[in-house]
Amino acid sequence: MVKILEQYFVQNKELVLTNIGSLQLFNKPAQWVGATLHAPITEIIFVEEKKKPTAHFYHFLAEALSVHNDKAAIEYEQFLVNALALQGSKLNIGNLGHLKKLDASYIWVSHFNTANYYKDITISPIEANELANNSLSIQWYWMALILTLIAAAAILFKSL
Repeated sequence: MVKILEQYFVQNKELVLTNIGSLQLFNKPAQWVGATLHAPITEIIFVEEKKKPTAHFYHFLAEALSVHNDKAAIEYEQFLVNALALQGSKLNIGNLGHLKKLDASYIWVSHFNTANYYKDITISPIEANELANNSLSIQWYWMALILTLIAAAAILFKSL
């Protein structure tokens, strides 16, 4: 069941835990602040609001378990109750993290940390060099004339 829940979360970016809350994937894109490009932030957050999963979730779960939607709903609710009771008030959700039960509240501990993958980048301004301004520039028609002479010499050499 845990692998199915993990797969559903990865595909849909949300997992509703019946009458407990929901896990949601939060994305904050990279931002420029001054000379620093701040890394994007992606994290899994827990929102403690009591709601029911959608019909789409129960359909996904029923297909994964090869049972009817009603049976999948019952099995899911039993799984949540048993998992929190048997594992010492701790529900592991695969590699995503785990949910701890403290009295009447829940705490989400995520194993996913984008700081391991993305770092802030600081860019200093590029200083113009005096040598770059004094570089040799050949106008386009001189280049065309040189290429024409080389091509004519190659044709002449090949024909002899």
